[in-house]
Amino acid sequence: MKQVTKIPMKTNRENYRIAPARFNLWLMMIASCMLFAAIVSAYVVHKPDAEAKQLWTAFDLPVYFLFSVLTAIVSSGTIFLAFRAAKQDELAQNRLFLAITLALGLVFCVFQYLGWKQLLAMGLAFVNAKSEDISASYVWVITAVHVLHVLGGLILLTVTLVRAFQFRVHKKDMTLMSISHTYWHFVGLLWIYLYLFLYFAG
Repeated sequence: MKQVTKIPMKTNRENYRIAPARFNLWLMMIASCMLFAAIVSAYVVHKPDAEAKQLWTAFDLPVYFLFSVLTAIVSSGTIFLAFRAAKQDELAQNRLFLAITLALGLVFCVFQYLGWKQLLAMGLAFVNAKSEDISASYVWVITAVHVLHVLGGLILLTVTLVRAFQFRVHKKDMTLMSISHTYWHFVGLLWIYLYLFLYFAG
């Protein structure tokens, strides 16, 4: 009688070369890039025509937006340290740097809020006295939409931190940590690009 050799079945996670969560993350980031590309393109196309009609107000960006750039740079460093600690099973360090990154994300949002207050103090509301002059409106839209992305990142970081305290983030289970790491770098680099665009294009 022949002996039947059982072949171990792969788990659902092993059947995927790319984890579905990572794939969905990349799709979302591509969609976000397309969204901001559309807004930036509208800015570039609209500005020369508005300037010709004297319906474009030139102004300096609030200094708090620069502070938020610096915060984004620092938080990219701390999320990298959290990712590296998880890969090395240094769980206490992982939780520490996740918490610092989360705190820096909140500081980033505070700086954006203060930047918006500074815009209002400069008389640059979302809708100006001249409704046709939408130079400040672009800044409001770009910064507000980006903050929504950051808030999504803060939720993701919070979930990751909670799971880290549950000992569910370690070198054998890096999916959530990897997603948080990738997404946080994405929103940070995106803001640096958007700030530089608004600074030099404005």
